[in-house]
Amino acid sequence: MNPIVVVHGGGAGPISKDRKERVHQGMVRAATVGYGILREGGSAVDAVEGAVVALEDDPEFNADSSLLRE
Repeated sequence: MNPIVVVHGGGAGPISKDRKERVHQGMVRAATVGYGILREGGSAVDAVEGAVVALEDDPEFNADSSLLRE
């Protein structure tokens, strides 16, 4: 079975052209993190947490993942 990773990177408002690529790159990084966790045998929950942390550590997104690490 091949794992599938889906990342939703927000979209609550318009994104300028210059920011669009940065947001896209952040989502790709998050998907890569989640996929890597699954490929190494990690759980779906671990993959989701890894992807969320990657998104939230990215300055293009607006929340703080430090709460997940407590």
